[in-house]
Amino acid sequence: MKEIQERNVDAYIYLMKLDTEKWTLLYDGGHRHDIMTTNISEALNSVLKKARVIPLKALVELIFNKLVKYFHQHREEAENCVHTFPTRIFDKFLRIELKSREHKVTTYNPREGIYMVKSPIRVSGTGDNVYTLRLNNKFCSCEKWQTYILPCSHVLTVCRENGSRTDACIPEIYSRQTYRKTYQANFHPVLSENFWRDAPFNLTFYPPNMKKERSRK
Repeated sequence: MKEIQERNVDAYIYLMKLDTEKWTLLYDGGHRHDIMTTNISEALNSVLKKARVIPLKALVELIFNKLVKYFHQHREEAENCVHTFPTRIFDKFLRIELKSREHKVTTYNPREGIYMVKSPIRVSGTGDNVYTLRLNNKFCSCEKWQTYILPCSHVLTVCRENGSRTDACIPEIYSRQTYRKTYQANFHPVLSENFWRDAPFNLTFYPPNMKKERSRK
């Protein structure tokens, strides 16, 4: 926020008037798991990018068919998953665990779960950073653990140091069982229009009142 204020005061004032839970990960209360408010809008724009000019009925059919296909693909992936976590989470976990093997741990108070983790020096000159970890409070000064809910490399380093299972730090929301429950809903084929019931209302559409622009339509 300080950087925003330094770059543009008006933008800072505008954003501070909004609910910070809606546009920041820092104040989301740990509920968003790195998902921002605009993500769903961007996803819809990407899926329907080439379908905006088709008639309404065709657009609804397109969305329905895409959902059926999407759920089927993820349902099959969830059922065939052999790991404790879905493939994408498992691959990310392996990358984090590989990175954690480079860190050094200093134990301050194991009963309170207080540790210091130091990252190695990189060839580029980066690294050599010190992080405070409070394992009992699920806190790391890098803030990745709090933001993504998925444990960072510093957490896995400490777990390996004290003999704990590294995968035990991953919450239930990232489990294979939760993934299966997410896509267990069923869709049913839509009958042809001849079998539809008459709607108890009428829809009237009027063209928008727009001025003709000089630029390309």
